[in-house]
Amino acid sequence: MKPNLLNSRLLRYAEETWLPPFPQSLPSSVDVYVQRTSVWKAARRRFMRSLNLRLHGQTPQLRTRIDPAVHRRLLWIHHGTPQVGDSLTDLAARELLKGQFERVDLLTDAHLLQLYRCDEVFAHVAATPAELPGPYDLILLHSASSRSVKDKLAHYSNVPFVHVYGFYTGPELNRTLFGFYRIAQLLGLDLPEQELEHMACPSMRASAAEEAAVAKLNLPPNAIVMAVGGVRDWCTYQQWPQVLRGLHEAGVTRPVVLIGSDNGLAMRDQIVMAQTGMTLIDRVAQHTLGEVQAMMRHSALVVCADGGLLHLAHTARVPVVTLFAGISEPRFRLTSANRTRWLYGANWVNDIPAADLVATITQSLAGADRSPGRPASPDPR
Repeated sequence: MKPNLLNSRLLRYAEETWLPPFPQSLPSSVDVYVQRTSVWKAARRRFMRSLNLRLHGQTPQLRTRIDPAVHRRLLWIHHGTPQVGDSLTDLAARELLKGQFERVDLLTDAHLLQLYRCDEVFAHVAATPAELPGPYDLILLHSASSRSVKDKLAHYSNVPFVHVYGFYTGPELNRTLFGFYRIAQLLGLDLPEQELEHMACPSMRASAAEEAAVAKLNLPPNAIVMAVGGVRDWCTYQQWPQVLRGLHEAGVTRPVVLIGSDNGLAMRDQIVMAQTGMTLIDRVAQHTLGEVQAMMRHSALVVCADGGLLHLAHTARVPVVTLFAGISEPRFRLTSANRTRWLYGANWVNDIPAADLVATITQSLAGADRSPGRPASPDPR
């Protein structure tokens, strides 16, 4: 075989790891990824994952469509993606499955179960197959990674399955849009791309107990919910005291509810000591995700940096002001279904001036344009 022909075939084989399986245009970092990725390594990764399925007799079980007339009981296996934000966005497209099946269940990591305990689509959610009722007519295998495949092989080897991500891996991408485009394709839905994008938003329901716990707090209506702290330095904003002082000077009188996990406690203390003039309600590291979502849902505006709480805010369907930086580009996180304005820092979110964030918050509170907004520095696309 001629070298050029061999390379061409190898490239086509490897492309399945970075080109989505549907025809719609997907916001992703594919151009950068291809430049930095060895075709041989990408092809090898795809081959090894494909071989693993083949050697375990899964090739005959692969389906290309979800047929509601045949597949009445579905199980979505979503393992190996531990972040809250990734889980919410990856599974957002379950909305397309609503009302069409006898039962749709979820198998996922234990710490993520709280996101789906009261779900409108997933009837049962569990971290181990033993906790699920079964049997199933079809498995939605989220990816061909070893973690997801392991459960399929060990407990559902004879059950037909469809790939969601399949062998796609590598580029930064808009996970919400990927899910909606792919599930629509698997269902054979003939929906325009624009209509799918307008639907593409994460969802979550707080429990009745969580709603009641928040109601007992008697929080003032239409407050600003502000998320402080962060896991990674480059997406952890450090200028919240300056922002709050700027809001006070701009005449904003709404109270501010501070939320976040344990990593937000130090910033909470800085804010309190700064005496910004704003009315503060401290709820940092005191609530479940469902309770936080309930607080967001009753707020006028959520302000946060990119991360799990951004996507939680999107489930609340309220206006959001958010901060992005570096590889975390707005096009990878937002859709037209979100009521979100954003600012972008070149290297980390702290590159965004406090004055710019104050201006964006006041514009949002005044009912300004809620479409994805203006960058604090040139758009990274």
